[in-house]
Parts: sequence; C-alpha cells; structure tokens
Amino acid sequence: MKTFKTYFPIVTYAILLFLGFSNLDKVIAVLGHLLSVLMPLIIGIAIAFVLNLLLRMIESDHILNNKRLRSIHFVSKNMRAIGIMLTYTVTITVFVLMFIFIVPQVIDSSKTLIDKLPEYGRQITDFGTRVYNDLGLSEAIISEWFGNFKDIFVGLSEFTASTLITLFNVTKDVTSGALNLFLGTIFSVYLLAQKEKLIETASKINRAFNREDIAEGFESLGKETSHIFSRFVGGQLTEAMILGTLCFIGLILFKIPYAPLVSVLVGITSLIPIVGAFIGIVPSFLIIAMESPTQALLFLVFILILQQFEGNFIYPKVVGNAIGISGFWVFLAIIVGGGLFGILGMLLGVPLMAVAYTILRRVVNNRLKEKQM
Repeated sequence: MKTFKTYFPIVTYAILLFLGFSNLDKVIAVLGHLLSVLMPLIIGIAIAFVLNLLLRMIESDHILNNKRLRSIHFVSKNMRAIGIMLTYTVTITVFVLMFIFIVPQVIDSSKTLIDKLPEYGRQITDFGTRVYNDLGLSEAIISEWFGNFKDIFVGLSEFTASTLITLFNVTKDVTSGALNLFLGTIFSVYLLAQKEKLIETASKINRAFNREDIAEGFESLGKETSHIFSRFVGGQLTEAMILGTLCFIGLILFKIPYAPLVSVLVGITSLIPIVGAFIGIVPSFLIIAMESPTQALLFLVFILILQQFEGNFIYPKVVGNAIGISGFWVFLAIIVGGGLFGILGMLLGVPLMAVAYTILRRVVNNRLKEKQM
C-alpha cells in the first residue's frame, strides 16, 4: 500500500505529461482560448498591481493618513474609497494630459518624417551621383549600389504594407480590447478595495492545505515576489519618465529635430533594463541623421552623456538594487525572455529571473543546512 501511494502520483503525472505532449496543438489551443477568456482578469490584476504603488503613496502618513485628515470622521471612515478615487483620478489625468500635449507632437513629428522620405531618397541619389563623378567609379559598381538601395526601399515598402495590414487587423479587435480594458479596470477597483481580505483568504487557503513550515515559506516568497515586482515596475516607470523628460528638454535646448518623437522612443525603450537605452538610440540616431548628420552626432553625444548621468545618479536612487541579482543574470533574463515572449518577455523577464533566483537560493541554503546537520 505504501509503495502504491508513493508511485501512483508519479505514474499519473507521467501519463498526463505524455498525453499533453502527444496532443500539444490541442493543449495550446485550449490554453489560448483560456487566456482570451481570462484576459480581463489578467488586465485587471496588472492594473491593480501598478496602481497599488500609487494607492499606497496616497494612503501614507504624508497624504491621507496624516493626523489632521485622520481626525475627520468622513475621511477616516472612507479612506480606502477616497484613496482609490484619487488614484484613478491622478492616473486618468496623466493619460489625458499625455494625449493633449505629447501625442499630437509625436504625430506631427511622424508626419514630418514621412513627408520628407522622398526628399531623403533624392539626397541619397544625389550623393551616389557625386561619388560616381568624384571617384570615377564604373557604372557597374554604381548600378550595384543603386540596386542595393532599391532592395532596401522595396523591403521598407513591404514592411510598411505589412504594418498597415497588421494595424487593420488590430483595429478589428479594438472593440474586444476596449471591452477587456473596461472590464479589467472595474476588476482592478475591486482588487484594490479588498486587497487585504484577498490576501487573508489566500493565506488561510495556504495554511489549510500545507504544513506550517511550507505555508510560511510560500507566504515569505509571496511577500518577497511582490516586493521585487513593486520596486522594479515602479522604479522603471519613474526612471523612464525622468529620462524621457530630460531627453526632451535637452533636444529642445540643442534644437535637434523630432524632439517629441525621439524623447518618447527613448523613454519607452528605457523600460527595458540595460539594452533598452541602446535599442532607443539606433532608430533615433537614424531619424535625426536623415534631417541633419551633424545634429545626429550631437544627439549621440548628448544621449550618451545623459545615459551616463542616469546610470550613475538617477537609476541607483530610483530603482537601486531592487531585483537583487547581478548584471549577468539581468542580461540573461532579457535575452531569454525576449527570445521566448518578445517585448513583454524582455520587460518581465528580469523580475521573474529575480524570483527564480530567490527560490533557487533558498533551496540551496536549505540543502546546505541539512548537510551540515
């Protein structure tokens, strides 16, 4: 009987694993359908997690929970409701201001860039002609060069066409996405309103089905995971806004073209640790170089100095050692996460790697303690 109890779960798990790999396409289809059904809940959890950072700040002793406001009966009785209302008000206001001031400038910069593409093409042609005349190159070499340029422009045209098709397909799903966002936002309100009760319920379930030491381990890991993600997400968002703002101010002062477009691009890509800054520099440099190579070099010098300042002063203050792993593991997490799940994998790979590293460190430490005993 003891042997049966020992091996039955292992055999059952092996059979289920074999059936799963034998019908992998069906399993993926079911998981995809389940993911689409649960998407509003996933969006709600993500929104609640990010906004909880702002809610905790609003409910701190410096704002709602200070002595003066706490003495007001209405505030003390409805502190969570007021905090949630202020959280969503601040968030919506920030997005509205972005759409009013930033988005139109980015659109204008993009339109200007698109309108000037034919002119840039003519400049490249003129440059090739001057090279031909000055260096006395053979027509065969020039034809080969122009053939390469033609292939590049054909590739860009195909990319543009595929992008437009993708945008068309995306617009067909706008209604579904808007509905998921709306339902997720409502769900996030409930999560924020009852977060303590939900955590307490999860703790009771954990302690009901696990031994005391295992339950405590799960709770400790959950708290550390929440701490890692909170500091990482909050720090990266704050750092991206600071870097994007400083970049915009610098580009305006140096009168570098496409300042709104480039600043938004640099700010968004800086959300990805380590490599994000370089991802943003390359397209920004090329965009500016088409307008003015001199200003592109000035941008390159400015952005490299800005990133040194950001890496040595801003990042340590804002993010600090939030993830608790070395640069090697951060870089590995970005490569693996990006290869498996694209941009989302690059963004979430670092905190997930930190959590995995935390689990591995605990297992190793426990094994070492057992061997010493």
